[in-house]
Amino acid sequence: MGLDTGALERFKSEIKLARRIAHRNVVRTYDLGEVSGLYYITMEYVEGKSLKELIRDRGRLPATAVLPIAKQLCRALEVSHEEGVIHRDIKPQNMVVQPDGVLKVMDFGIARLATRPADSGQTEQGMVVGTPEYMAPEQLLGDELHARADLYATGCVLYECLVGEVPHTAETSIVLISKVLEEVPVAPEQRYADIPHALSEVVMWALQKDRERRPASASMLYARLDEIAIQG
Repeated sequence: MGLDTGALERFKSEIKLARRIAHRNVVRTYDLGEVSGLYYITMEYVEGKSLKELIRDRGRLPATAVLPIAKQLCRALEVSHEEGVIHRDIKPQNMVVQPDGVLKVMDFGIARLATRPADSGQTEQGMVVGTPEYMAPEQLLGDELHARADLYATGCVLYECLVGEVPHTAETSIVLISKVLEEVPVAPEQRYADIPHALSEVVMWALQKDRERRPASASMLYARLDEIAIQG
């Protein structure tokens, strides 16, 4: 990829952030390299399928599979948020499930410091980065982001795992954004009776439109998930 000077500096900053995140549920970012003016990122090699592929191939995933996925995703977010990094684009395409069941979250390339100074010149106010189907209302509005935006996206991912589709769908981006801002999705357990009430409830908690009503942290979300017992 070719980068201008400003973009290169931003990219170097983001790589430095990503390198600070070391956890079994995160794909390690190693370095930024350059060959003949073209820049590349070296990352940990991971074998497995993306979570999106699993959902596409198998359809709805059983609650017994979704629960460990959810808990591992929370662990990945815990460590990134502790380092002050918001992922901003949590979605099934950015997760790999290894053959042994270990979940790896990747693509921290667009992450920004959660507490980056306003005068850093590297984050434009109102800039929207992410995938609309998984973006929190405040992210779609271009507001300042908090780690809870990643937790909203986590709710979207778990909803898709359980139901087979994201909480809100629409034919156009404008209609989709309107739904995310205004409509409360149907709870997973109301879509399919085999989805445990406790798990459905946690998903809807993460999907609260008001971020103050969502879990305060990935650790809090993990703790609630850890209380859920599902019979295999």
